[in-house]
Amino acid sequence: MSDNICIMLHSFPDKNYTDPDNTGEDSKYSRVGDQTNTPAINEATDRETLAKMANLLEGLQFPATKEDIKDYLNARSPAMGNRINDVIEKVQNNLEDGTEYQDVYDIARATRLVKKNIKSP
Repeated sequence: MSDNICIMLHSFPDKNYTDPDNTGEDSKYSRVGDQTNTPAINEATDRETLAKMANLLEGLQFPATKEDIKDYLNARSPAMGNRINDVIEKVQNNLEDGTEYQDVYDIARATRLVKKNIKSP
């Protein structure tokens, strides 16, 4: 006789940050800088790939090396197929061997998916 196991799934209101209604130029939400009239400190160079990378790296333990990041992405790759090749390519071509990255923002800067805005107010 087998035991029946009941798994309860909880639904939490989680914004989909690839949804233009929640983020981006067409967002109905404004950033703090819009209210204080200050320029953005960072600028995404490729929003789609950046959002995909941030989602793919969710759960990665930091600090992480290039090898750690590649291993983590490759472990997730079978479920994603070739839809993450752009992220894997950015990691492979732009991250330094032996460098420890502290967070996803650190990786995004190194992969040139985010750049610092040097415009002054």
